[in-house]
Amino acid sequence: MYKVMIIDDEPIIVEGISKGISWEKWNCQVVATANDGLEGKRLIETYRPDMIFLDICMPELDGLSMVAAVKSQFAEMEISILTGFRDFDYAQEAIRLGVTRYLLKPSNMSELEEAISVMCDNLKNKGRAGKSRRALREVLS
Repeated sequence: MYKVMIIDDEPIIVEGISKGISWEKWNCQVVATANDGLEGKRLIETYRPDMIFLDICMPELDGLSMVAAVKSQFAEMEISILTGFRDFDYAQEAIRLGVTRYLLKPSNMSELEEAISVMCDNLKNKGRAGKSRRALREVLS
């Protein structure tokens, strides 16, 4: 299974994405969530997720700075931005940093699922198969 993290300073967004998507359908499991950038970065280093959904504007560490740091450390990681910022400069910087999708809030489930599908395909194309449930449980214990 692919390990997923969700990082957003709005708890309702984190909970909605965590519980509102049938992650098993995509061979994915949400392994951690965070409500600020520093906590998110720490959890990324601990769990090493395959894919991340994150906001741009968060306390402690903004999403674009986090993407730059994470991509330099974990180049294979798939990242999608989920934000309320419609500013073209933010989108352009996110693309330059190598994010998979730049989704605007409020996003509907079909947009989120399309992003998940693309990220899973990208991981498969990179030769990154999701770990089995048992292997994932062992990693997380």
